[in-house]
This record gives sequence, structure tokens and C-alpha cells, in this order.
Amino acid sequence: MADQEHVVILKSGVAEWNSWRAENPGAGPDLSWANLSGVDLAGANLEGANMKLAFCKGCAMDGAILKGANLYGTNLEGARLTGAVMSGANFEGAHLIGADLSGADLSGGAFKLANLREAVFENADLRGCSRLTAAQLEEAATLRGAKLDPLLLEQISVSSPCLLD
Repeated sequence: MADQEHVVILKSGVAEWNSWRAENPGAGPDLSWANLSGVDLAGANLEGANMKLAFCKGCAMDGAILKGANLYGTNLEGARLTGAVMSGANFEGAHLIGADLSGADLSGGAFKLANLREAVFENADLRGCSRLTAAQLEEAATLRGAKLDPLLLEQISVSSPCLLD
């Protein structure tokens, strides 16, 4: 379960949260199972946060820092994550249905069983991701300008070239 103190601080606003993170650099935020639906988290420093099974449906997370975050099973349906830095994050079993990840850095992320249906990956960096398959990416709304590993790029070019236009 989430550390309720962490949830209260985060819901108080991004400025307060980022200030708390700066003052507590060793604190590992625990937001697991937290209901953050619709909360404005744009620009929040969530680096290394445990957000396992958190409910973040419709959250505005533009420019958020989620490097190395645990997003296992997290519901990010319809979330805006444009320009978010999410390198090395764990997206295993996450729901990214209809999420906007335009310009996001998802490099090195783990995507086993992640649901990417209708997600927007325009200009996103998806290089070096583990367990990311062409079948998952074929469910996306667009991959226009996305940076992909050569094998995935080749597979998508053959199976769903319209995603790259």
C-alpha cells in the first residue's frame, strides 16, 4: 500500500512535491495502489517511485520524471505523458490505453504484457526496451518519428507501415 504521507504531499501540488523530493533525496516514494486519477502531475519528480498498481487514469504527467519508476500494472489509460522522462521504468502489465507519450523517453523500459492499444508514441524513444514486441506496437495509434530498435522497426515496417507515417 502507498505511504499515505507521500500521497498527501503529491496531491498538494507538484511544486510542494518536488520541494519535498529535493529536501528528502533518499526517500523512495511509495505510491503503490494510490488513486491519483485526474491529478495534475505535470513536471513531477517521480524518479524511482514505486507506483505499482496505482490508478493514474487521465493524469496530466507532461514532462514528469519517472526514470526507473515501478509502474507494474499501473493504469495510465488516457494519461498525458508528453515529454516525460521514463527511461528504465518498469511498465510490465501497465495499461497505457490511449495514453499520449509523444516525445517521451521510454528507452530501456520493460514492457512485458503492457497494453499499448491506441497509445500515441510520436517522436518517442523506445530503444533498448525489453519484452516490447511488434504485436504490442501494432496496437498503438501512431509510431510516427519514434526511435525503435532496428528489428522492431523492420517488423513494423512490414506488418503496419501506416503506423510510421
